[in-house]
Amino acid sequence: MQESSKKAKSSSVKQTVKKTQPKTVRVYSKKISDEEFARMSDFFERYGRCRHSFLNRYCGIKSMLAVNNWQALRNQVRKWDKPVKGSKGKLETVYNFQTKHWVGALREACANIKSMWSNLANRLKKLIQGNENLSADQRHLLFFILKFKSAWQAVLLHKPIELPEEYTEALTEIEAKLTDKQIKQAHSYLRRITYRYHYRARKSGKLGSSMKCDLNWAFEGNTFSFSSDVPRKQFSVEMTSPWSYPRTGDITVVLDRIKQRLEVHKLISSKRYSNDSKKAIGIDKGLATLLSCSSGNEYGKNFSKLANAIVDKYGKRNANRQPYMSLRWQLNQQLEQLEKANQPLSKTALRKKRKLLGKLKNLEQNNIGRKSYEKSYRSAQETVRSFISCAINRMIEKEHPAVIAKEDLTFVKEKGVKSDNSRLARKMRKRLNSWTKGQLDERIVYLSSKNSIETHDVNPAYTSQYCPICGQHFEERYGSHHELTKCKKCGEMNANIAAAKNILSRLTDEEITLYTPYKRVKEILASRIKEA
Repeated sequence: MQESSKKAKSSSVKQTVKKTQPKTVRVYSKKISDEEFARMSDFFERYGRCRHSFLNRYCGIKSMLAVNNWQALRNQVRKWDKPVKGSKGKLETVYNFQTKHWVGALREACANIKSMWSNLANRLKKLIQGNENLSADQRHLLFFILKFKSAWQAVLLHKPIELPEEYTEALTEIEAKLTDKQIKQAHSYLRRITYRYHYRARKSGKLGSSMKCDLNWAFEGNTFSFSSDVPRKQFSVEMTSPWSYPRTGDITVVLDRIKQRLEVHKLISSKRYSNDSKKAIGIDKGLATLLSCSSGNEYGKNFSKLANAIVDKYGKRNANRQPYMSLRWQLNQQLEQLEKANQPLSKTALRKKRKLLGKLKNLEQNNIGRKSYEKSYRSAQETVRSFISCAINRMIEKEHPAVIAKEDLTFVKEKGVKSDNSRLARKMRKRLNSWTKGQLDERIVYLSSKNSIETHDVNPAYTSQYCPICGQHFEERYGSHHELTKCKKCGEMNANIAAAKNILSRLTDEEITLYTPYKRVKEILASRIKEA
């Protein structure tokens, strides 16, 4: 074991810089004065409301193609906003800032909408692939349509599809394999799932806390300045360190309302190392043990102790806060009833209003304040994130893989604790979802990419229920964390490592693909047992 770890260390030292990958760096300001912070908070809130209004305005299906050219949208808004040159625009009046700020909000909203449609297309592809009622040719047609936003929009709006000649011929060939009824069914299915999952205009109660800056920012020593809502004046703040990154391009300015400071985020190119390994491994994600590898090694043991302690702590804290939250809602309801009447309030009503406002102020200050809660919660999240990153780095250093096969989780129910008490099982699944699902997958992808390691998602169905050696179904799960299992032919083994080996084999399994429905996976595994 020691020799293999030495080899892994020596190989990691020999790695040479080959490519770069995007990375976000952050620079923080010192604590801002109360007066300046109040001005910034108000400005960021107005910017956020403006951005959200553009998001709601252009998130519809008819604007799918329009958001690709935000400059054209900007020109349209300018004509509507300021019909007479030299006059103050409507948006400037409503949000009380300069023209360049609503232009920045529009640009940011268009970028967010483009990302939403792109993410929705990926989600719909998974749904289409997993739908057993669609034929292979119907899937092919829908995948082709999702490649082109113009075709996708035409189907949603019941219009004929118009594409360049080379793509029109390809579409004609695909449709020739289908009947008119099958084409109609495919288009109808695409409309249904798009309408079901696409973003809809909604109200937002969140305070704006970030804005993008392109040209209107500068660093002079440790001082950072960016445009304010007052013409020819800027916000200036003292940073904790000087700026040592490119001074061109976009940055994101984030207002941290808890620590009363600014964060400057910049996307840069970071070093990516070459990898001469040819080894492929499978990894199984869990709660008690974070990562189990097909090589037989495990990383991030006792993660459940850390996660459970944090989740239990905030579960109790939230339960203690709930009565005060309910009381605040009741007080607000009473205030609304008092203010509903259009006539002036009587002396009795004014006294009651002052009492209600006093109670609300006491609740906010002493019982349901957000600052200390958010600060503590953020610290807990960073602790979990650090634990996850350390476990993944140890795994990469020791295993030195070229390819990692991992489950496509969305942690499934079978990953939770098996118990007759359904309440306990739900509680454990909640812990697993809230603390590891998103962070673990994101860190695996990022750190693997940094070390030139390919990551592939595989179908997770039944990976921990069948023996990787003989293919038999496991009899039972036992142990302090249900980590042990028994096979009829092969005897006792670690269920997590067995699952990792099954995950690795799924990488080259032609029958069980990423989108094979779990019922079909079970049928395939059962047929293999019979054949054996």
